[in-house]
Amino acid sequence: MRKHALILVTLALAGCGGSSSSEDELPPEPTTDAALEIGSLAADPGNGELLIGSTDGSFRIPKGSKTPAEFKPSMSAPGKGEGPLIDLVMRYTGPGSLLASGHSKGGTLPLNVGLVSSPDDGKTWKVVSGIGEIDYHDLEIIDAQRVVALRTDDPNSVQVSSDGGKTFESRAAPAAAATIDVTINPDDPKQWAVGTEQGTWLSTNEGRSWRQRDTTPKARVSWGASDQLYSAGLDGKIRRSADQGKTWNEVGGSAGGGPKDFLATADGTLYAYMTGGKVRTSPDGGKTWEDLASLR
Repeated sequence: MRKHALILVTLALAGCGGSSSSEDELPPEPTTDAALEIGSLAADPGNGELLIGSTDGSFRIPKGSKTPAEFKPSMSAPGKGEGPLIDLVMRYTGPGSLLASGHSKGGTLPLNVGLVSSPDDGKTWKVVSGIGEIDYHDLEIIDAQRVVALRTDDPNSVQVSSDGGKTFESRAAPAAAATIDVTINPDDPKQWAVGTEQGTWLSTNEGRSWRQRDTTPKARVSWGASDQLYSAGLDGKIRRSADQGKTWNEVGGSAGGGPKDFLATADGTLYAYMTGGKVRTSPDGGKTWEDLASLR
């Protein structure tokens, strides 16, 4: 995923027959099923601020900082309810302007909030489409009107909008395996790449046909610049293509196993959201990595 496309399980201690617990014994803290953990990353094209949407909440990290500041998005939708927004996958359509998809819990909104937008960097939100019906697990923004999305309930398609997300048409994803990630060449919006369970596929005609270009399974993909298409495999190893996905080379570094989201920026800085609410960064195109922040 690039710049511009939850279940909390409480473990209860069961008492053993005839035994009593100590007064000092504390119930275990809620944990998140790693397979269901939500994590998304986006960089504001205006000021470089990193925006994080996650199962643990929504956060901002100013450029140059390592301190996440939590904010609590909420929404009131006429006829649908009001309440907090959680598990957000957020993407910038311009400086301070956002599209997102996620859930709500603890208010009167439906669980799936569809596609929502914010004109003020997440302070206020309104419904764009699909509330109560659709959950997008990835979004890619070409411009304010053209949006590419992946639906949680339809892993074999890519959804395309030309009206800012109000309506979508479906295009077939590669037939080989479910699509988990999508990214778009920032200099040529006809070139798309998707990471699937069986490798990375490329399209040169806006998702109308596909060709496999790499076999790394379940890779997260992100296009930072035309000659900087990156992938991060389940083992965290970083691969780069300088020729729009035709050939790939390992860069020598690893973000760590199983990134939930992966972001490349135009200056070669990479970010990875890791299981457990950790965010890592690489300043040199994936050769070396360091911890940026922990959300827990």
